[in-house]
Amino acid sequence: MKKELFNGKRLKVARIYRGKTIDQVSKETNINKKDILAFEENKYKPTVENALKLSNVLHFPRDYFYKNENIKINVDAVHFNPQSTIQRNEEISYREKLVMIHKLYLFFENYIQFPGLQLPENLNKNLSMEELAIRCREYYEMGDEPIINMLSFMEAIGVVVTGMNNERKGASPYSQKQSVNGNSKYIVSLGYDKNSLAARNYDLAYEFGFIISNELNIPAKRFNKDDFACALLLPKERFIEELSNPNEMQSYLEVKSKFMVPLTMILYRAYALGLINYKKYNYLMNEISKNGWHKGEPLDNVKATHPTCLRKAYKLLLDNNIVSKNTLMDKLYNENIILYADDLEILMGLKEGTLSDKKDVKVLSFNNKKRK
Repeated sequence: MKKELFNGKRLKVARIYRGKTIDQVSKETNINKKDILAFEENKYKPTVENALKLSNVLHFPRDYFYKNENIKINVDAVHFNPQSTIQRNEEISYREKLVMIHKLYLFFENYIQFPGLQLPENLNKNLSMEELAIRCREYYEMGDEPIINMLSFMEAIGVVVTGMNNERKGASPYSQKQSVNGNSKYIVSLGYDKNSLAARNYDLAYEFGFIISNELNIPAKRFNKDDFACALLLPKERFIEELSNPNEMQSYLEVKSKFMVPLTMILYRAYALGLINYKKYNYLMNEISKNGWHKGEPLDNVKATHPTCLRKAYKLLLDNNIVSKNTLMDKLYNENIILYADDLEILMGLKEGTLSDKKDVKVLSFNNKKRK
């Protein structure tokens, strides 16, 4: 039997996945950073002891580092909100996490037929943001009705959405276009939106703008995603009709109650359409600040739903006796997806303990001896 060798490329992937620098890993493992770099470049292999140290610090099963990649996933395009406060190393970690989510998706695709990617075919790069939004609505037969749940819409058209960072304060939405053997898939990670339906709707409309601009090869500087998101969520004619009195805040609150879009963006839309002047726009924005609504907007009591794609896929396999909690881990292992249960729970949107049974584990203290 051929002996499996340590795979340095996977060490680098695991380190990036955890958002750690070589210096950090060196300090946490007490391994010289030059050695770690040499391991990653496959110049030489770590000892068994050092391999275990790396496995423990990076929280990856030891076997993960002794396997070769069997799926080539290309990251073709990336969109990260420039206003994000997340550190650069954590931002880079998202890349590997979304690649892992794609691998999970491909695994479940062996058993389940997911919606294919459905994007409008009647668009071109010379159209205005307004016209692009109108044509998208026409393609998906939305009319001028509110899109109450952008998450459901995105999943229905074949975009994979994950909530892996939804509880991480400061996290912004992050999107990738990935491809495997020429087949493309967009994967979107939600940001920290406090589970506000309005905020999540807008964030996803903004990321959908990235998808459209990327498909049309429009440079980011030429594609105003705020304008596109507003035009998509608040169709012009219907918006003008619903905004009965653009000079009064109450009118904007009424629009929000119907369209579930952040109040600040409803004001922005009114200003962009010339329904109010800059002075009135500033006045109304100041009213939002005075009321403390910049921290928590009114009418945000409607909670957003969570991504369902991978979670439902797991439940379908479970309900149809295709896998059990234990055999899922074995099947994933055979597909070279080697992760601990807690990481799988995060990536798949499962409740903590679904795969790991943490609630059944009793932790004992080595030093907790009763004295006589």
